[in-house]
Amino acid sequence: MAVEGMTKEPTATVGRAIHDIHLLANVDELAVGDHLPPERALAERLQVSRSTIRAALDVMRARGEISTRRGRGGTVIVADIAHAALPSRVTVNAKSTRIIDRTSASTSGLPHMLASQGMSCVTHVLDAQIQHCDERICQLFHVPTSQPLIRVERVRVVDGTPISYEQTYLDPRGYPDFLDFDLTRSIYQLLQFNHGTVIHAVEETIETIPGFGRPARALRLPSGTPLLYVCSCATDALGATVVVSDDVYPAAHVRLTTSRTLG
Repeated sequence: MAVEGMTKEPTATVGRAIHDIHLLANVDELAVGDHLPPERALAERLQVSRSTIRAALDVMRARGEISTRRGRGGTVIVADIAHAALPSRVTVNAKSTRIIDRTSASTSGLPHMLASQGMSCVTHVLDAQIQHCDERICQLFHVPTSQPLIRVERVRVVDGTPISYEQTYLDPRGYPDFLDFDLTRSIYQLLQFNHGTVIHAVEETIETIPGFGRPARALRLPSGTPLLYVCSCATDALGATVVVSDDVYPAAHVRLTTSRTLG
C-alpha cells in the first residue's frame, strides 16, 4: 500500500525524460520563472510519448521543480533545473579513439568520406515520410508551417557503433517521388542522378550540444554526452533551398575539417 506523501521512484524511461527536460532547459537557457514548452512540444522535441512526458512532469511537480497553473498559465520552472542539468560528461577524451574526419560544407556523402579514410558504414533508415515540420525548418524553406515536407531520419553505423544521427528535409513539391528511392544513399547524389539537381552552395552552422532525446538514444549514448551538431542548408544556383539537414555526431569521435578557396 502506498504511503500518502511519498513519491514512487520513476521508471528508467521517465527518469531519462526528466533528465532530458533538465538538459533542454539548459540548452534553451530557461531560468526560474520561465515556462516549459507544452506537453506536445516536449514530446516532439525529446521524441518520447506524451504519456512519458506527463509522468515526468508529475514527478518534477512532486519534487518542487515546476508548477502548473490552471488555464493558460502553463508549466512554470520554480527550481534551477537548468543548472542541475550541467552535464558531468563535458570532458571529451579521444586519445584512444579513432577520429573520423568530416569535411564541412561538402556535397560528398558521409559514406564517401569514410571510404576515403578506409572505413565503411551501414545506413539504417529509421523513418521516411511527408509530414508537418517545426517552424525553424519551414523558415529555411521559406514555406508556411502548414506546408508538409519530406523528412528522412537515418543513423550511420561504423563497425557496429553509431557515428551519426541525421534528419534530412526536402520540399515534396519539387521531388514528389523521392521516397521511392534508395534512401540509404547520399541525398545529394540521389538528387543529382535522378533529378539533375546541382547544389550550388552549402551553408553550415556547427556547435557542441549536450545530447538528449532521440538523437542520444539513436547514438546509444547517455543523456548529457557532448554531441557535435551540424545544421546544413544546401541551395541551388538561384538561391532556393533544396536540402536542409540536422546531423549530430559523438563529439569524441568526429573532427570537422573546413577548407575554402579564396578568389
